[in-house]
Amino acid sequence: MKITIHRGKDQIGGCITEIESKNGSRIIIDLGHNLPKGDKESEDEYASDEAVAKLTEGVNDIFYTHNHGDHVELFHFVPEGKNQYIGPLALKMMQKRYEHMSYVDEWKSGCEYKLEKLSTFKTYSIAKQIPAGEIKVTPFAVSHSATDSYMLVVECDGKRVLHTGDFREHGYTGGKLIDVIEKYGIAGNIDVLITEGTNIGQADKRVRPEAEVQEEMLQVMRKYKNVFILSSSADADRLESIWSANKRRRYRPFVCDVYQKQTMAAIAEARKGMGRYYQFDDNKVYPYCSDNKKLVNWMKDKGFTMMIRRSVKFQGYLDEILPWCKPEETCLIYSQFRGYIIQSHEAFSEKTKAFVDQFPHLEYAHTSGHASKETLEKVCNAVNPKAAIIPIHKTAMADFKALDIGEELKNKVVENEIDIDGIKIDFH
Repeated sequence: MKITIHRGKDQIGGCITEIESKNGSRIIIDLGHNLPKGDKESEDEYASDEAVAKLTEGVNDIFYTHNHGDHVELFHFVPEGKNQYIGPLALKMMQKRYEHMSYVDEWKSGCEYKLEKLSTFKTYSIAKQIPAGEIKVTPFAVSHSATDSYMLVVECDGKRVLHTGDFREHGYTGGKLIDVIEKYGIAGNIDVLITEGTNIGQADKRVRPEAEVQEEMLQVMRKYKNVFILSSSADADRLESIWSANKRRRYRPFVCDVYQKQTMAAIAEARKGMGRYYQFDDNKVYPYCSDNKKLVNWMKDKGFTMMIRRSVKFQGYLDEILPWCKPEETCLIYSQFRGYIIQSHEAFSEKTKAFVDQFPHLEYAHTSGHASKETLEKVCNAVNPKAAIIPIHKTAMADFKALDIGEELKNKVVENEIDIDGIKIDFH
């Protein structure tokens, strides 16, 4: 077996991992685009038909852990005839996103092409093995800020690899993580663990439970009559936090746009009968329209919770709504990565900061979509790989050996080319 980390060793995002059997069967896990820095277009040497064709030459099967752009966004460059796999709800979310974006004239042709590519995708069933030549891949659901995320067990040449994708334990369903690792015979039965390390090096950062975010949002909703929320439209956990907090503030409408309403409906349908979370009531999600006088009068009378995005359409909505909102009663909950609005941060966005600054009051309610240091330690110890731990999706300064995982596992951390136990590990 050969494992090649094309990138991800020294950067967050843009992840591409290749696994090859001794007889030449090859798969790729994630074809992610590099993350942008602030308002600049992200640079990516793989973002072309030619580069992806070369990268995937001889590869018949590509597996995506989830639908965040830094893991999937090169999918439309993949040549015809190759199998691309992702979670069923993740696929639906991508399709709805590009359908919505296709209404913008300048994006229409590109989105239609992407939708055509997505129509050929295949989807996962939890714990159901997928053959890829001599390689076998088995997906298991994990909690992450992207709805419908997976870790993958890869088997070939008598070896087993666990690729965690991005994951966390502090989401609403994240507490099942170690149970899944133990239930399905992953613990102690893996040769190589490939895992994210986004939060390594931030030991002083407290990763808060998603339920705590809900409580913080509820307190803001009690303090302010009119609450706008800038948040991901595709994070089921954050949607659950916002929805449930607003339900606890009776008589206030939950307002968004048609795309957000469709997204929530898709999540609720996919999760029907699977527990108490994500049971969004479609009849109580109200798309904003200035012509809907009944809704506008309700918002003026009782206040509201309104999900927004930084876009021309939503700026138009705000230009209509903010003038009749009393400043002392009006607040924005910023529920995204704080670096986007901190001028000294490399991710700082002047456009996002200007958008946020138009609100009279600002509150912050957010938590990481990624595993805490403590969760990474639990996973490494539970999996207890026989040969190697390969950290990816991390900064160059992140030190995995600083984890509390014991000397034996620390000595298995691999970040340079090595041959070990019949497995060749390479970094490009």
